[in-house]
Amino acid sequence: MAKKTLTPVKAGYNAITKVAYETATNAADGFELKLKSTDELTFILVTNGGSAAKTITVKAPTKGSYAAASSDLSLSLAANDTAVIRIESAKYANNDGTVVLIPESADVKAVVVM
Repeated sequence: MAKKTLTPVKAGYNAITKVAYETATNAADGFELKLKSTDELTFILVTNGGSAAKTITVKAPTKGSYAAASSDLSLSLAANDTAVIRIESAKYANNDGTVVLIPESADVKAVVVM
């Protein structure tokens, strides 16, 4: 299977923007997103729609820059919890700008907002 590519939602200033969470095609493959060079305004919302705690993991880059993280970033989400992920591209993106998120199950959904 392939990673689910997340398409960023543009959220304007002084506006309310509706978003729709996306489900990974296959939880083991997870999500992939490509950060733009102006990533400081980008964030990822994740939610656990399941009835038990599930984990979301931001994978350390496999081909990162000099400042790349050497370990993954993970958080356990209780049932119906929502979290915000804000990362630096220099730390968690591969050299091509891609970031990989792995949900523990399809109950964990995500949306990218910029």
